[in-house]
Amino acid sequence: MLETLRKKAKKSNIWRIVLSIIGIVVLLAITKFAIFDVITGPTHMDITADPATYEGKYVTIDADFFLYDYIEHTTTTKKKYGGSTTSTDGYSYIAFQWVDDYENNSSVWYFYSVFLKKDRQSEMNVKMDEAFEFLFDETGNTAPPEPVTVTGVWNKMDSQTERYFRESLAEMEITETDLDLFYFYELDTKNIGGVNALLFWVMMAGAVGLAVFAALSVAGLFSDSYSKPIQQYLQRDSSVSMAAIEEDFHQARLIGSEVWVGKRWTIYMQGNKAKILANKDLVWGYYFRRTGRNSVSEMRLFTKEKDRFGINLSEGNTQEALRIYGEEQPHMVIGYSGELEKMYNKDFNGFLELKYNPAARENEY
Repeated sequence: MLETLRKKAKKSNIWRIVLSIIGIVVLLAITKFAIFDVITGPTHMDITADPATYEGKYVTIDADFFLYDYIEHTTTTKKKYGGSTTSTDGYSYIAFQWVDDYENNSSVWYFYSVFLKKDRQSEMNVKMDEAFEFLFDETGNTAPPEPVTVTGVWNKMDSQTERYFRESLAEMEITETDLDLFYFYELDTKNIGGVNALLFWVMMAGAVGLAVFAALSVAGLFSDSYSKPIQQYLQRDSSVSMAAIEEDFHQARLIGSEVWVGKRWTIYMQGNKAKILANKDLVWGYYFRRTGRNSVSEMRLFTKEKDRFGINLSEGNTQEALRIYGEEQPHMVIGYSGELEKMYNKDFNGFLELKYNPAARENEY
């Protein structure tokens, strides 16, 4: 018996490991494996390097100047009963750095875009005012604004963003030259790996959960944890021996591939665990099915302690098991009706008098 159950548990654990690994890979792939960049930390971006070398990477930069909030990003939510609401998520800002070229007695200005959430709007308004005060101060007495350290993913602009970027720079009479370089990239602080940062961390938590699940399943391959419910049952009832359970198991009828209905016990696999029920404690059994998103097909068994157990089975297999119970367990009510459910819930003693108590009195259960 234990060897049979061990093989079933091993198969379940292997499937759990495989599916967990697939789930982890899918989650990492959806987020473009960005977690590895996050773990190792953002790359400090060299603004003078080819911007394409940082594309899609998690980077940080000390943004010197913010000039213009040229795009407002909004989300429109449709109401259930008509109409809609629009909320602002944040803004794309034109930012730039300058790098002095002392040999040629000049400086190169690098223009790019930064997305920041709405909650930083007030801070950025101040930074933009400080930038213009410094840039238009002919006296040289105004200090430059303090750089803002920004961390995010360096993404190439889509065509619409690039158009707005070009138009906004043109409105400010800034044209692209050898000393004024336009980078058609945006530092995105909202998304990581192409998904919202909050969703990213939820997905990574899911990946960690799957990794833990896989590790526990690997441990299950080399342990006897599959038989723990049976061992616990033996500890609760010292009058029962493992030998008696094994003898009943070998004579039991196999239902489907993972349920054994014996004379005295029902043993079934639930995931990677072997569960056991004493047939003498069962008072009711029927087939339950629910269709739709959370579909269920199971045999429901109820005990004299009013505990309910659901065993995954098809309708045909459940009917076969219920036929066996009906023939061999005269104390059980077999089948479902609304009247039976009402009596079970409202008049349990009356329910027991249908079959369980008469059979107990006759057989001294």
